[in-house]
Amino acid sequence: MNKAAIIIGVNQTGGLPPLKAAVAGAKQVGQWLEREGFTVYPFGDGDSRPVTTRAIYEQIEALIEPGTLEQLVLFFSGHGFLNNNTEYWLLPEAPANPNEAINVAESVELARWCGIPNVVLISDACRSLPQSLTAERVRGSLIFPNQPVSSAASPEIDRFFATLPGQVALELVVEESVKRYAGIFTDCFLQAYRRPDAAMIRRVGQGPAALEVVPNRQLKEYLRREVPARLTRQNLTVGQLPYAIVESGEEVYLAPVRPESLGFSATEAVTRGIIDVQDVAEVAIAEAIAAPLLLPAPMQELINTGGLAQTDFQAAVDRVSQAQAQGRGHYETRTGLTIVGAEVAEAKALHMAAQVLFPGDFATPAFVRLTPEPTRPGGSPQVSSVILRFAGGSGTVLAALENYIATVLVDQGRVVNVSYVPSDNSPLWADYVAEQDRLEKLRALVAAAADHGVFRVDRQNAGHLANHIRILKGIDPTLGLYAAYAYAEVGLLDQVRSLLMYMGLDLAAGLFDIAMLANERAEANVEAASRVVPFCPMLAQGWSLLRVKNTKIPVAAERAREHLLPALWTTFDPTGMNYIMQVFDEGGIL
Repeated sequence: MNKAAIIIGVNQTGGLPPLKAAVAGAKQVGQWLEREGFTVYPFGDGDSRPVTTRAIYEQIEALIEPGTLEQLVLFFSGHGFLNNNTEYWLLPEAPANPNEAINVAESVELARWCGIPNVVLISDACRSLPQSLTAERVRGSLIFPNQPVSSAASPEIDRFFATLPGQVALELVVEESVKRYAGIFTDCFLQAYRRPDAAMIRRVGQGPAALEVVPNRQLKEYLRREVPARLTRQNLTVGQLPYAIVESGEEVYLAPVRPESLGFSATEAVTRGIIDVQDVAEVAIAEAIAAPLLLPAPMQELINTGGLAQTDFQAAVDRVSQAQAQGRGHYETRTGLTIVGAEVAEAKALHMAAQVLFPGDFATPAFVRLTPEPTRPGGSPQVSSVILRFAGGSGTVLAALENYIATVLVDQGRVVNVSYVPSDNSPLWADYVAEQDRLEKLRALVAAAADHGVFRVDRQNAGHLANHIRILKGIDPTLGLYAAYAYAEVGLLDQVRSLLMYMGLDLAAGLFDIAMLANERAEANVEAASRVVPFCPMLAQGWSLLRVKNTKIPVAAERAREHLLPALWTTFDPTGMNYIMQVFDEGGIL
């Protein structure tokens, strides 16, 4: 195979505390990949190449240009952070230079057009929230060309992260005698090829040329078990659970296993895995959509016999369910919003009249009536962008859909969940009642998983979720919204476009986020643009994709972007809401 690796190790970034193991770990990974036949391009202390986004971009561009590369590994060890569910890898000049960081989500999106069959991203970096306004303003750069390659290859992109969202990647002393520090994720990753479980190994090829390999897909559970186990052996109580998104199948691997390094017996390979919120969510959602469970049988058994109690996933599900219950029974209007957990100071809509019927408080929901503009008989239902400002000054932008009541759950001024239910005096109410139990259970599960940053779609289960979404999307469009992001994350663009098409048929409208993910530029068609709502992303992670998706929003909304609060759903601070109100005053014009 023609395969290459970009290896980045950064010990010192801006004014952040220096790391001891990032560069050393990167060199170790680079040396390993070089022995396995990769052409390695190192970027780190002591290397000849400058550690800048431009230098990294130019090297990747040079590798892509001939069209012969079959596998590309991109390894990063250093400081990172998570902002609006988007990961950033910080290079030496960040965060003072906001461009000297790698925007992982946007780079993954462009990697889908690079023509390389398998791209593997390995990140031994923190995924904690930014602690300063300077860090929050880092937008990062894209390191893949914005030029689709003429190729029949549909890249499969595998991602391995050292931690779950919001966690810190740890360093520890591996050998006290020499004070060698190592990132435990990097060390465990390499160990997977030295001492893998027997069940992880696959045999490829025939005869003397056959190899025993560890497919990328088999690394996920190994890392989630071994990293916490390493912490326990070091008597550390701080949690670190790796996270992986693997698109490739069993035939794709980085390196073979060296026979002399096998260290676990078949009996030891049956050891039960570590239970975390990702596992619990995966099992619960798979059962709800009648999809096959992809976790090992022992882990499934452990989850079903008490694993749920070991995480806070059920508490998140209950919180969404309670908000849904509070929003029911108050539909004296056909179109509107119920806001749980906040007092509403102001509500405006671009193409509907908005009236705050009751401002609410932390104990009693607020109610906002939306009155669509008069339409001719038989006309399409009205849609609009609606702006909510809460009593503390923060606020949000949502889609207003005629015949629907949106329930908005707010916690400490930040929007944590939104769901849409047909009003009880609308033609859709009977359909909702018929599917209510199934719909509300699935909606709560998906919303809780998304809130934890662990709602993902495996390619093998994509069809099962799609079938449920097609049945229920006309009753609750937010299921389609969550699914669109999950599909886009694993490169299932046809599923995203299918959601957009069916939603257009059911609602005579499209949600901004889904249109953006489907690469549909509604602004090119004035009539189509008026049916896509709201005027900006509803989920916070969508903001980091505006550039790479070449999607335009009003200028004032772009300014408000600098004032997003950390939340699952788009929430602005008071200054950001001033800009959003300017969008209303300007009529939502781009």
